[in-house]
Amino acid sequence: MKTRLAAIALILVGVGAVALAIVGPSFAGSSNSQYIVQAATVGTVTASSVATGTISASTVYGLRFGATPDIVSTSATTSGTGGSTSGSSSSSSSGGSLTWPVYSVTATVGQTVSKGDVLAVADDSAALVQLASAQATLDSAQSKLTTDTAGPTALTKAQAKNQLDQSENSYSQAVSNKKITNQQNALTLSQAKQAVTAAQDKLDTDTADSAPAPTIDADQAALAQAQSNLASTQLKVNQSNQQAAQQVTNASLSLTSAKLQYQSQLAPASSATVLSDQAQVASAQAAVDAAQMAVTDATLVAPADGLIVAVNILPEVDAPSTGYAIEESVDPMVATASFTESDISNIKVGQTASVNVTAPDVTVQGTVTQIVPVASTTGGASSVVTYAVNVTLSDPPATVLSGMSATVTVTTASVANVVRVPATALGRSSGAYTVQVESSDGSVQTVSVQVGLVTTSYVQITSGLSEGQSVVVGTTTTRNSTTTTTGGVNLGGLTGGGGFSGAGGFGGR
Repeated sequence: MKTRLAAIALILVGVGAVALAIVGPSFAGSSNSQYIVQAATVGTVTASSVATGTISASTVYGLRFGATPDIVSTSATTSGTGGSTSGSSSSSSSGGSLTWPVYSVTATVGQTVSKGDVLAVADDSAALVQLASAQATLDSAQSKLTTDTAGPTALTKAQAKNQLDQSENSYSQAVSNKKITNQQNALTLSQAKQAVTAAQDKLDTDTADSAPAPTIDADQAALAQAQSNLASTQLKVNQSNQQAAQQVTNASLSLTSAKLQYQSQLAPASSATVLSDQAQVASAQAAVDAAQMAVTDATLVAPADGLIVAVNILPEVDAPSTGYAIEESVDPMVATASFTESDISNIKVGQTASVNVTAPDVTVQGTVTQIVPVASTTGGASSVVTYAVNVTLSDPPATVLSGMSATVTVTTASVANVVRVPATALGRSSGAYTVQVESSDGSVQTVSVQVGLVTTSYVQITSGLSEGQSVVVGTTTTRNSTTTTTGGVNLGGLTGGGGFSGAGGFGGR
C-alpha cells in the first residue's frame, strides 16, 4: 500500500511539473486566474478494461449428406483467433462411404434460415440399398437370439430324435451285416477247404490204384487248382470280414456323435451363446440406425436458426467426399478479445461489457461468458501475456458479421447512487486525499475526503463531501491577452485503463 501511495505522489509531482512547464514562461507578465468548478453529483462510477478482438459466431455447424451435423467451431473452444470453419467432418456414419448425387440446393451464402429449413437434397438410392442389407442382417441376428433364448422347438426335437433313430438303425444294420458276412464267408471258406480235401483224396486213391499217368496228372492239376482257390477265398474272406467290422466301427462312432448332438439340440443355449447373440443384435441394430440416418440425412436441414456462411455443392453434381456441403453459423454472436495479465484478474464471468464493432461502427451490449485459462504470449523479447475472453453479444444488428474487428470494454467494477466528482478534482496533501471546494462567496478551501472506487473519469467520495458542493476541476489563466486552461490531477491514469476498486485500490483512507 505504501508503495502504491508513493507512486501516486510521484505522478502528482510529475503532473504538477508539466503544468509549470506549460505556463512557466508567462509568469513574467500579469495574469488573471479563474477556477473551473463542477458540482459533486450522485450517480454511478464505473471501472473497465479494454482490449481489441474479433467477432465470431458462438457455434458453426458443418453439414454433409448422410451424417448428423458437426460442430465445426464453438466459442467455448476457441482462443480468440476466430476458429476455422473449413475442416473435414469428424462424425462417422454409414453415409460416409456413399456417393451423393445432389438433386437441389436452396441454401445461399448470407441467407438467414430457421431450424428445420430444407437446405439441399441428394439422391438416397444407395443409402436405401444399404439400409435394406443392414435390416436383413438384423432380422437374422434377432431370429437366432429368439431361437437360442426360447430353447429347441418341437420340430427341432423331432428332427433330432429322427437323426438319432437313423444312427441307431445304421449301427444295428452294420452289426447284422457283419454277422451275416462272417457266416457267408465261413461257409465259402469251408467249401474251398473241402474242395482241396476232395482233390487230395482223389489223387491219393488214384495213386494207390496205379492209375494211368494222365489220370495222375489230372488229379495233381485239380489239387493245385483247389489249393489256389482256397488261398484266393481266404484273402477275400479276410477283406470282407474287415470291411464289415469297419462298417460296424463307423456306425458306432456315428451313433455316439448322434447321441451327443441329440443332447446338445435338446439342451438350452448357454449364457455365453445368448450374450454373443445379443452382441450381434446390438451391432446389427447400430448398423441399421446408421443406415437409416444416412437415408434421413440425404436431405440437409438447418439444425438451428442461423446464417449460411458456406455452400460447397451444386445441383446435378456429386457432393464432395471430404469437407462439408454447407456451413451454418448460429447465434448468439461472440466477441473474443485478448486482455493483458494485469487486467484479467479484474475480469469475471457474468460481468457486463460493451463491444464496439469497427466496420459498421455500432456498439452492442454483452456479457462475459468465458475466460480461457491458458495464456498466450506475443512480442518476442518484450513479450506480452494475454488471456482470451469471450463476450456474448445481446441482440447484435444484422450488420455485425463473423470476422469483424471490435473493441471490447468490460465493466470490472461499478458502484451506483454514490457521491462522485470528476477524477481531475482529486488531489493529495499530507497523506490524505483532498478536493478544493468553492464556497458561496467564491473562496476555495481544501477539504480532506475519503474515496472508494477511483477511475479515469470519476472518483467515488465516501465522506467529506456532499452532493451539490462545487469542486475545482481546473483553472483558466489569462496572461498578456492569452488564455490558458489547465485541468486538475487525474489519478485515474494510474489504473492502466482499469481503474481501482474501493477494496484493492484507494479505498477508504
